[in-house]
Amino acid sequence: MSAPRRRAMALVAGMVFAAALTGLGCAATDIATEAPVAEEDPTYRMIILSDRTGGHTEGVYPAIIDEINLLKPDIVVTVGDQIEGVTEDMEAASAEWDSVLVFLGEIEAPYYLTAGNHDIWSDKSSSLYTRKTGFAPYYSFDYENTHFVVLDNSRLGSWSDIPEEQLIWLTQDLETHREAARTFVFYHKPFWEASTANGRTDCVHDLLVEYGVDAVFTGHYHHYFAGEYDGILYSSIGSSGGHMYRQDRQPVARGEFFQFAWVTVGDDGHDLAIIHAGSVYPWDVNTIANEREMSRIEGSLVSVSSIPLAEGAQEWVDVTVTIANEGIVAVQDEAGWSLPEGWEAAPESFDVNVAPGEIGEFPVRVLNSGELYPVPDFSVTYPLTNGGTIEATVPLRVVRSASAHKLSSAPGIDAAADDWPASAFVSRFYPAYEGYEVEGKTVFGFAHDADNLYVMAICNDPEAESIQAAVEERDGPIYTDDCIGFFFQPDREEMVVYQVYINPLGTVFDQKITFDEDIRYTVDVSWDGEYEIVCRMTDEGWCAEVGMPFSEFGVRAKEAGVWGLNFRRKQHRTQSQADWQVPIDYNPRSFGELILE
Repeated sequence: MSAPRRRAMALVAGMVFAAALTGLGCAATDIATEAPVAEEDPTYRMIILSDRTGGHTEGVYPAIIDEINLLKPDIVVTVGDQIEGVTEDMEAASAEWDSVLVFLGEIEAPYYLTAGNHDIWSDKSSSLYTRKTGFAPYYSFDYENTHFVVLDNSRLGSWSDIPEEQLIWLTQDLETHREAARTFVFYHKPFWEASTANGRTDCVHDLLVEYGVDAVFTGHYHHYFAGEYDGILYSSIGSSGGHMYRQDRQPVARGEFFQFAWVTVGDDGHDLAIIHAGSVYPWDVNTIANEREMSRIEGSLVSVSSIPLAEGAQEWVDVTVTIANEGIVAVQDEAGWSLPEGWEAAPESFDVNVAPGEIGEFPVRVLNSGELYPVPDFSVTYPLTNGGTIEATVPLRVVRSASAHKLSSAPGIDAAADDWPASAFVSRFYPAYEGYEVEGKTVFGFAHDADNLYVMAICNDPEAESIQAAVEERDGPIYTDDCIGFFFQPDREEMVVYQVYINPLGTVFDQKITFDEDIRYTVDVSWDGEYEIVCRMTDEGWCAEVGMPFSEFGVRAKEAGVWGLNFRRKQHRTQSQADWQVPIDYNPRSFGELILE
């Protein structure tokens, strides 16, 4: 198909779909990829349906299914996360499957499922998945001129963790179908983004290259991005109803909008288009290179100096906005602040003109006279190398401080606050999401002696009988229970973080997180600390006291002066979190300080 012919099809399809689609008002066209182009009369048309869950928005998924039926595809394949799941209550998970299968049952074309981490998170959930859906966690099938391979990475951290059984099956399956006209591969978590896109070894990618796979489709991150590597077009499809974080800020440039994929397949190739309410975009609407450029702009080129802010302080504080221009055109804009209630900035807006290769610094004063969160956002229009722009938005970083009091003797690890000084406790927390607030008072405390860090948590709940404490396996899905969580950075110069979560049974999930110079992290789930833990259920809720030897974190007592810190409480009943620093992030640059006195 010629380029003019493709453009003509795009105009016609756009008019037809814009007139036909209701609900979300989606429109679609047929935009060619750099892959070989499909014939005018394609062999078949496929829809790829992406994540429904992870904090889903009611009504989006069934509306998209209505639109899919209007498009009349020949086949539909998902990329995972059909239910919220991640619970020990299999009856509740089964009911979720019953609900989503009603939606899926409305699809008028044959459909095939891929398992996501919200669909399979344990052996029991894996059995439930197969029993409810009729699909195995991994399998293959043939349709028209294409061999389809569906892999399961729902419980994996990378392809290096793939069970030998699945890897052997994949090799044999690809060998058996080596002569297929084309091969498509589906899996949920886009491991290719961290490995193949970074030039790192990936055992599955190597296999797919060896056997001539044409395309790989993934989901999980709830926004769209794509790249081509060794002749394979990789695409990660954005949310089909799951929660999104930045859909109100340049959604197209970020690939973050409710969507699904439309693929036409012919004898000589396939075309991919992303369907969104009112617009259709080519596969390279947001490439890995573009995403990393935007991440670098908002991660380091545009920055706001952090400010230590004492609880309840009401005074003007000096901050500096820094804009480094690494591009080839000037950064010119009237930049300014978005100020939540209780915050002021002077000046609130100002003109920016930073030449290529230059760094501009702009002094600002801020005042907080209300709630600490949400914090102000600073925004400036920044040019991209692809000719577009990004409204670079950077939050003011507030650094909170907590004190760990020096004790002459260790407190009794008995889940009681009797041995703790009153000044050791922190009781001001903030919800992770507006409208999702923990019910009941939350109090954390910190102390230390020569060899140990001690933490105390008191988690009141007006419905204490509803507290969930089901996970008993070390490093199990603690986050599905009521729990407390800590992020420690013992050395502020070293980009190493230790995450420790504890539920009311005293079950622990912990891991070591290491960052490289580009702030990309590697997780070591096998890292296990040894702690002394006592948890206690009360009429008011539950509480915990934990003794953590400094040696478990690779430091001696005399090295423990100021640590990076964040901590939280999660309440299962309300699906809410009480966070100390907002938002909770692995990145230690978002942490507050723990001062060991």
